[in-house]
Amino acid sequence: MYSSFNDSSTYGSSPQQPPFYSQYDGAASSGAGQQHPTSNRFSEPSTPSPPTVVTQDSTFLPRNFSATLLGEGEDNEAPILEELGINFDHIYRKTKTVLIPRRTKLDMEVVADDDFAGPLIFCVILGVLLLFNGKVFFGYIYGVFVVGLLGLWGIFNLMSLKGIDIYRTASVMGYSLLPIVFLAALSILADLRGWAGVLLLPAVVLWCTRAATLLFVVALEADDQRWLFAYPILLFYTCFALITIF
Repeated sequence: MYSSFNDSSTYGSSPQQPPFYSQYDGAASSGAGQQHPTSNRFSEPSTPSPPTVVTQDSTFLPRNFSATLLGEGEDNEAPILEELGINFDHIYRKTKTVLIPRRTKLDMEVVADDDFAGPLIFCVILGVLLLFNGKVFFGYIYGVFVVGLLGLWGIFNLMSLKGIDIYRTASVMGYSLLPIVFLAALSILADLRGWAGVLLLPAVVLWCTRAATLLFVVALEADDQRWLFAYPILLFYTCFALITIF
């Protein structure tokens, strides 16, 4: 009976191992691509998928800080500076309008612009320049500007039928502060509490007044009220000139 178990006719050509050992040994020797013999009853053997090749898009742009600010990344992505309302082209053109206040060269897009980045920069520069003279006047600058802004905004809306919003008012008043910044820079090099200041102070104040009055008159379409607009504006910039010199 024991010899019948070892008979080669019972187990085929490999009597040394049971049938299930020979099946697994054959699967292992034939490679990993073959499946278990019992799994063929349920599914077909799967073929290995080709390796995935990752290619870099030719339109891909490396992202850096400047590309993000200037909008040089994706096509539909707006620059961060534009989303924040900072447009250097508008700042340049409005600054040029204040430096050369002529109606014939006035850009209507600049008049309608309510950019406040330029005025904020000018106020900071004014405070830093006064700091060189030992004057910590940041609070005075922002305090006088806010009080004067609210007063002028209310007066202009009462005097004009068209009206103007407070953002455009702040933009015009802030940009027209640029000659005061020049006066503060000059006060570092020379003492302006003498005859030099007596001559420069009215000239700078009139310069600021002319630039701001021109922008307000064009924006509000009130040419017949030019001098009425100029008087409160003159008082506003006189305060800043006195802060700068004294």
